[in-house]
Amino acid sequence: MRIAYIAADRGTPVFGPKGASVHIRAMSNALAQLGHQLVLYVAQRGSGDSPLQAEVVEVAARMDLADAPASGDARTVLKERRAVDQAAQIAQRVALDHGQHPFDLIYERYALFSDAGVCCAERLGIPCLVEVNAPLLEEQGTHRRLVNHALASQVRERVFRHADALLPVSDALFAYALEQGADPARVHVIANGIDPHLFHPQAAPLALPQLAGKRVIGFSGSLKPWHGLDILLDAFRDIAVGYPERHLLIVGEGPLRGWIEGYAAGAGISAQVTVTGWVPLEQVAGYLRCMELAVAPYPPSDDFYFSPLKLFEYLATGTAVIASRIGQIETSLRDGVDALLVRPGDRQQLAEAMVRLLGQPQLRRQLGLAAAQTGSERTWPNNARRVMAIANPLLQVA
Repeated sequence: MRIAYIAADRGTPVFGPKGASVHIRAMSNALAQLGHQLVLYVAQRGSGDSPLQAEVVEVAARMDLADAPASGDARTVLKERRAVDQAAQIAQRVALDHGQHPFDLIYERYALFSDAGVCCAERLGIPCLVEVNAPLLEEQGTHRRLVNHALASQVRERVFRHADALLPVSDALFAYALEQGADPARVHVIANGIDPHLFHPQAAPLALPQLAGKRVIGFSGSLKPWHGLDILLDAFRDIAVGYPERHLLIVGEGPLRGWIEGYAAGAGISAQVTVTGWVPLEQVAGYLRCMELAVAPYPPSDDFYFSPLKLFEYLATGTAVIASRIGQIETSLRDGVDALLVRPGDRQQLAEAMVRLLGQPQLRRQLGLAAAQTGSERTWPNNARRVMAIANPLLQVA
């Protein structure tokens, strides 16, 4: 089968370090491994060199922001117009290529101002599946700038109502899709996954001299406010004083790195905290295997829509996990079976859970074994098979 894969968001370069970029490459490779031919139509190629079993076509927008204001609403207006034009150019290129070598299916990663996939699908008479990773309109308005709210709403309505299938990554996004008018029969939850060749219990731990003889508690991911790192640092400080062998290993990079290092210095625990900075995906499992337990300490949230990649990576390596009892985490894991679940934002309960696992090696082993089994089921190849099981009946109708 020949598949056009559309990623119209310039903020997600295909060859980039973001989780979203990893997702695009991983799903593309998983579909290719099933024997399908993929062409990725992207707004931003990026400069990395990760393996990708697909042709990549970077489609330029006609607008240039070189002379645009450096910031403010005027620049945002131009960026939004460019995003609309970007989607139109991608749709035009997909249709042109289809005329020369027809596609059987369009797969698009939902982007704020792109309805390229559904427009092409209607024009070409082929199915379109749209993967939904976030409530983008609300997210943009809350965390960044959004000027043309009406147009973003119109694009969302077209996509959610006219895609042949919507593939949200969490139950919260399933509910969100229904709120926007999507037909429940066309909405299928497919959570994030992992590469089983990279993340598995036999992955070799890295030899890190600074961790020799330490009891390592770990976190992996981008260092952003909504990951609950302030809660983790507070809880770790509570259990670190007087126990110099206890060590917090934070694997990742992000805007909170300076704050983390400053907090550790101010609390007098700098010698017990290591922040690695950015780590290539191929090395993450080696860091996870250095941890006795790994933490996903998400804070309370009324709209927790994530399907956390880090969580499935923890599980797949057979690491004992402590995670917040929230959203997709609560429905994916069984407390006391494949993880310990704690109240979001509860510093004391998190500290108690960490001490409990450090002191009970048998419980750590039991949780790790169950975690590995759960993680082995949450893979990109399994996701790709589910996607094609959804697509095949649509292909027969088309």
